[in-house]
Amino acid sequence: MRNAFVRMAAVLMAGLLPFSVFQKTLRAESGQDSSDKEIRIGTAHITGAMESNIYFGNYWQSVKSEDATDSNKEPVKWRVLANDGSLFVVSDKNLDCIEYNSSAETVTWEDCSLRKWLNSKFIDKAFTAQEEGAVLESLVVNEDGAKGSEAGADTYDKVYLLSIYEVIDPELGFPTDWKDKGGTRVALNTEYTKSKRAMTSPDMSGAWWLRTPGDAKNAANVFNAGNVFVRGGNVNNFIFAVRPAMNIDTSKVLFTSPAEGGKTSGAPGLEAMKEVGSYTGSDWKLTIKDDTRPVFEASVSSSKMILKDGSIKLKYKGASAGANEYISAMIEDMEGNVLYYGNIVDNTSPDAAASGKTAFNVPADLMPGNYRIKVFSEQCNGDFKTDLASNIVTLDITISKYKTADLNLCLGISAAIVAAAIVVLVFSVRKKKHA
Repeated sequence: MRNAFVRMAAVLMAGLLPFSVFQKTLRAESGQDSSDKEIRIGTAHITGAMESNIYFGNYWQSVKSEDATDSNKEPVKWRVLANDGSLFVVSDKNLDCIEYNSSAETVTWEDCSLRKWLNSKFIDKAFTAQEEGAVLESLVVNEDGAKGSEAGADTYDKVYLLSIYEVIDPELGFPTDWKDKGGTRVALNTEYTKSKRAMTSPDMSGAWWLRTPGDAKNAANVFNAGNVFVRGGNVNNFIFAVRPAMNIDTSKVLFTSPAEGGKTSGAPGLEAMKEVGSYTGSDWKLTIKDDTRPVFEASVSSSKMILKDGSIKLKYKGASAGANEYISAMIEDMEGNVLYYGNIVDNTSPDAAASGKTAFNVPADLMPGNYRIKVFSEQCNGDFKTDLASNIVTLDITISKYKTADLNLCLGISAAIVAAAIVVLVFSVRKKKHA
């Protein structure tokens, strides 16, 4: 009898340690393929040929030039021409109106004043230091014009203009004939561009510079209707707009989300985590790694085996503080799908702590199984605006199928059985002494 009680108690006590068994047999179920998720790690899902768009940087658009201040810049939309090791993009609209060269002379892209302006004044006005750090310095291949005009040397630029050959490349999403009108070569002027005397049609379409030389003292351009003028216009003409192009370093992009309403969180704290929905749109914003931030560290401060209705407890250090600053977390399944996201610590106060402890509840509908927790310090800047983040710390956890009530019941029954076994043992010993 005593041995039977001891064996029964051992079996019930094993209920306190069910995690190792289920860790091997239960799998996380996301219910959706990663291609549907609003938040996606990296940029592999962003497609070229202008099928995808990103928002990156800020520039004057809806205001007139005389009213332009740093406070009324707006997020810039870029069409993705290619995603092949970097995001090759061109602005959706014509962003400014500047002459190709400050004086009327035969000039190549290498020596023109517009190249200098793009890589100094424009880039400084359009991007933060962190955004500029994600723009690659690209080898720009300069080919001779369609009528034989010499293009000069290749250059290395962060921001540049498209060539007459790129705007007839179907792989980039353009019509294949220079004479074709309409289509993807048509670009609208912003109000800001129009106010700077850019040639503007009633539908707001404008003519824009290309970097390829035209005839003597000319540079090629695209007309309002979308056809390409390979002979070009006078290089010091003020009526042609500027449509910048550049390459964004994909290694700097930690993850992406829909440009509008794509990253939602509950109130910072235990209930911060919100389910990540599906998204089939084409407009994205970027969360990029900010190399100026301290190295962020995080660890699970309790067992990595978490009860289904429990909370995930973390320790952290190296968090940034200030406007729009949070410590954020994502729950990811073993296939790499981001299932939940939330701002778990509010660090918006300038004197918020760089280190500490925090916790967030396991979402009620999260299936038992193995997961990864991604934790990072993040600056959340709102719709259409680039977000900044630290390095991401990835932690493994397992969600048990048991709840607190199950554990308490198991503890109670186990304690009762052990107590009963002790009583039986005591009576057995006394009986043996009296025998």
